[in-house]
Amino acid sequence: MDMKPITSSNIAAAGYENGTLRIRFSSGAEYDYHDVPEELGLGIFEAESAGKYFHGAIRSTFQGVKV
Repeated sequence: MDMKPITSSNIAAAGYENGTLRIRFSSGAEYDYHDVPEELGLGIFEAESAGKYFHGAIRSTFQGVKV
């Protein structure tokens, strides 16, 4: 999956493909979030605060699976 850098204190990079949002945290851990609608998955790239967006729109709704 193509990962793009994210400017965030907690998130290093993210990628979205076919309903899966992959988050690489600053710690190096990567998690996939499945069945994420495209609008939500791509929203992290445009959010003013990627961390706040992730916690409010993704983590609170979708369960992550460690890659």
